[in-house]
Amino acid sequence: MTAMAKIISVKDTAFGQDMLEVLAERQLEKIAFRELDIPCSIVTLKDYLVKELSHGNWNIDPGLCQPELRYLYPIYFDSVRILLAECVAEFFQTCMVYMTVLDPYRMEYVEHEIRQLTIRPEDVSSLLRVLHKAQNPAHDLIARWKDPADRERWRKHIWELHHAISQLQ
Repeated sequence: MTAMAKIISVKDTAFGQDMLEVLAERQLEKIAFRELDIPCSIVTLKDYLVKELSHGNWNIDPGLCQPELRYLYPIYFDSVRILLAECVAEFFQTCMVYMTVLDPYRMEYVEHEIRQLTIRPEDVSSLLRVLHKAQNPAHDLIARWKDPADRERWRKHIWELHHAISQLQ
């Protein structure tokens, strides 16, 4: 695989697709994929990550969580917020968010066009903060790229997202 063929966006990764399927199942199917509500999406994915990473022990006793939770959660939550930033930028560039999710009943992928988006000023600020943080060379999301060219492509992708979303302020 050449460097240019590598996936840079979170939305196009297996993790991104998993998170979109969580959103579809827990939020979007209920409203027939009419609207992507960013504040609700943040809460939905945060709850999912906490429950998934803690193996269901979070509500019983926070001390029972696996010790790596405190290390994994920030990285995964930053990835989720970058995924949502990609969706916001896509919406404001194309007037829709295009999403392909697995329909578990038919066992095939179904395409959806979401044509409404809800985002609050505090969500814009939150997305901008994580995009700024993800450009730091020490951040795990940039450090995962071993090839300097891939790191540069990641920085460019994040900078473009930051630029697009900063225009919402």
